[in-house]
Formats: sequence, structure tokens, C-alpha cells
Amino acid sequence: MKRLLLLATALFGLALAAHAQDAVFITNTATTDASLGADDVKAILLGNKTKWESGGVIKLVVLTEGAVNDKVIRDHTQRSADQFDKYWKKLVFTGKGMPPASAKTDADVIDYVSKNPGSLGYVAKESATDKVKVIAIK
Repeated sequence: MKRLLLLATALFGLALAAHAQDAVFITNTATTDASLGADDVKAILLGNKTKWESGGVIKLVVLTEGAVNDKVIRDHTQRSADQFDKYWKKLVFTGKGMPPASAKTDADVIDYVSKNPGSLGYVAKESATDKVKVIAIK
């Protein structure tokens, strides 16, 4: 019985961890673009795309830690979070880029995105609110 309880607890923990990694990209509600391609997301995260299709400047905000951050960075840039940080430090050091804004929590990302037209960030799926618009990734 004790083993069964431990197994059930472990499986529940794994399910929660997997669910916590489900992320969505969010933008300011004033943004007219409804979707982004996967290549666009990679280019934005790496500082190679800085304008929306509609013409406005993209103001990127990234999480600084956590499972959602690790998954988004890994899935969309094929880098670890540490490699991503080093990539941006190198761009800044060489004068080739300005780092994205950073946030510690989903609530901080939502707050930034809701207050900054043209902004783009990512949060856990269950954290998205009506203060921001979820943008589809094609």
C-alpha cells in the first residue's frame, strides 16, 4: 500500500511538472498581429527579428528562471537557458544587441506585456489572463 501511494504521488508530481511547462506566448492587447511562425519566434528570441509584421517594434520580455523558461528557450532556440543567457551577454558585450527585458514570474511578464504596446512574452498556459492576448504560434 505504501509503495502504491508513493508511486501515485510520484506520477502526480510528474504530471504537474509536465503541465507546468505548457507555455503560451502573449502580447499586448493592442497588437494587431494574431500569430507568429516558429521561425519568427526563434528570430525574436535571438534578437534577429525586432518588428511586427504590422510594423511596430517588438519589446521582448523573458522569464529569468523556471520550467516554463527552460522549455520555451529549449524548444524555440535549441539552446539551454544558460546558453541563451550567454548568447545575449555576448551580443551586449560586442555591441550587437540590447537584451530583452526580464521578469521573475508569470505575473511580472503579464504586467510588463499589458503595459507596453508591441511587447511579447511567454508564461505558463494557466497564467494567461484577459489583460493580455495569447498569440498563436504556427
